[in-house]
Amino acid sequence: MKKKYKIITFIMILIICVFGYMVIETDYFTLKKLSVVGQVKLSRQDILISGKIESGKNIYKYSSKEIRKNLLKNPYIEDANVKIKLPDKIIIDLKERVAMCAIPYMGSYALINEEGIVLKVEDDLKNVDVPLIGGINLQKLKIGQNVDLKDDELLNKILDLLNACNNAKILSNISQINIDNSKNIDLYTINGIRVLLGKGEDLHYKMIELNKILIDLYTKNIKAGIVDMRYDSYPVYRPE
Repeated sequence: MKKKYKIITFIMILIICVFGYMVIETDYFTLKKLSVVGQVKLSRQDILISGKIESGKNIYKYSSKEIRKNLLKNPYIEDANVKIKLPDKIIIDLKERVAMCAIPYMGSYALINEEGIVLKVEDDLKNVDVPLIGGINLQKLKIGQNVDLKDDELLNKILDLLNACNNAKILSNISQINIDNSKNIDLYTINGIRVLLGKGEDLHYKMIELNKILIDLYTKNIKAGIVDMRYDSYPVYRPE
């Protein structure tokens, strides 16, 4: 009886092993579809490489936790939700970080997001499509970590300004932001308008007002001059 039981057990184990092997090797469970939600700047290839995902590989060889862990090593990815859907699909819901400015660093340019995290170091200014920050010196940097600046208050002011520009829908119109030795802030548009912001008070309100001013100047075909927003009174435009 015991011998018969052992034979049955052996046969069952053998069947399970054969079935498992067939599952792993069959094309039915080969990864064929990758669906990505929340993709902004990253390409499909970026996501495949970051997640270490290979089309044609058996889907049982993937772990959603491992894919997420791999994705989060990419500084451009803030968070990721990964689902493996049998028989052949992986679904990724991304939350990307987006570069909002570039800060010169040792002959290159560090791309920074709205939280001050270094996303990338770009060698060629031609590849930089965000405002350039002038007048500050980076001590050191590490990709994926917060930028290191001696004056935290100044850094917070810059980030506040960038977020204010973004909320007012004018960030794409800004080419450069300069900070002088007295920490006065000047902003330059891509059309050549210079904006004086002084110490940078009430930035969110001022950027909303600046949006209206820039639209008005554009409709009048004015592409040069100075907008003075240093004081509490209404902003003043004057030709340069």
